[in-house]
Amino acid sequence: MRTRTGADAGLWLYPGTIVQDAIRGREYRVSRFLGRGGFGAAYEAVRLFHVAALPDSCVLKVTIDAVTWHREAYFGHLLRQVPALVEVHDSFAWVPQERPAPLYCLVSEYLEEGDLGGYLHRNPSPWPEARARREIVRLLRAVTRIHESGAVHRDITPGNVFVASGGVLKLGDFGIALHRIGRREVAADAFTRRFAPSAIQDGAKSWRQADDVHQIGQLYANLLTGVATRKITAAEVKHLPCDPLTKSVLQRCIGERRKCFASAAEMLQAIETHRPMSARRVRSLDGRRLVFTGGLSLPRARAKQLARKAGAVVEDRVSHATDVIVVGDQSPHWKAERKGQKLLDVDREAERGHLIAVVKESRFLALVCRR
Repeated sequence: MRTRTGADAGLWLYPGTIVQDAIRGREYRVSRFLGRGGFGAAYEAVRLFHVAALPDSCVLKVTIDAVTWHREAYFGHLLRQVPALVEVHDSFAWVPQERPAPLYCLVSEYLEEGDLGGYLHRNPSPWPEARARREIVRLLRAVTRIHESGAVHRDITPGNVFVASGGVLKLGDFGIALHRIGRREVAADAFTRRFAPSAIQDGAKSWRQADDVHQIGQLYANLLTGVATRKITAAEVKHLPCDPLTKSVLQRCIGERRKCFASAAEMLQAIETHRPMSARRVRSLDGRRLVFTGGLSLPRARAKQLARKAGAVVEDRVSHATDVIVVGDQSPHWKAERKGQKLLDVDREAERGHLIAVVKESRFLALVCRR
C-alpha cells in the first residue's frame, strides 16, 4: 500500500471506517478508495441506515477545503433532482477522533461505470451519433439550468462527467462552479488547463457561459471519436462520421470564442431545431451587402467587379449587416462538409434573427447580367 503524507494522509480512510453525520445521526461505512481529485478523496461507501428509493452504495467524498466543499454542497442541493446531474444526498462536517480539525464530507449517488475518461479508456470505440447526441442534449438541458441561475461550471471535462447504467451521462463536481455577481463575469482563475478553451489558455480574464459550451462541444467530439485524452481540432471535425448539422454545431463550439454559442440554451436550440438557410428570392443586388464563399467559375476579382457594377457593396466577412452570400463550389478548407466559416456565420446570424439570402453562382450571374 502506498504511504500517504501531508494532505493526502489526512484524507486517507481505511476500509471499514465509520463516518458519521453527528447532526442527523447518519453513518456511512467506507468500502474502498475510488480516487483523488480537485475536491479531495473519493470512496465507495455503504449507508448504515435505510433510505427509501436509494441504493445502499454511495460515494463519500472528503476534503479539508471548506470553500470547495461548500460550493459542491450548495450546487448539489440547489440543483437536486435535475436530470443529467449527479445527485447529492448529504453534506456535513466530521471530526475523527485522531484529528483536531474537521473533514468536510459530501455524499452522492454511486455510478458504477465511473467517469467518462476512464470509461472511454476501457471502451475506446466511437459512440453512434444518435447515442452521442441524446446524451449531449441531456447534459445541455442540465447546464441550461445552471446558466439560467447565473452560474458557470468551469470544469465540464471527461473526468467530471460520469457514466451510469445504460451509458447515461451525468455531470458532477461543482467544486469550482461559481455564480456571476451582478453584471461582473466570473473570473477565469480556476480551471483544468488541458481542457480549457484557447481564449482562457491565452489569458482571458473571465470565464463565460460560452466557455462551458466550448467544453460541451469538446465532450461531444470525445463521444464521436471514442477518445477523451485530448481536445479535438477544427480540422478533425471535417472527418468525423456525423451529419453536416453536427459538424456545424461542433465548429461553432470549438472555433473562435466570439462566435461560440453564448449559452447552453443556444447550443441546445441549434441541435434540436435545425434552421434552414434563407431561401428568400433575391431580385436585385442594388444596395445589398454581399459576401462570396467557395470557388467560382470566374476569378473572384471579376465577380466582385460585376457585383459592384450591379450596385452591391462587397464585403469579405459575414456580419449583422450582410444581405446576400453567394455560394460557389466546395473549398478544401470548408469545415463542415458543405459549410465553411462564412456559412457557419450565416447560421449564427439566423439564430439572432438576421436572415441572409443564400444564392448559387448561377443566380448571381443572372442578376449581374441584367445590368
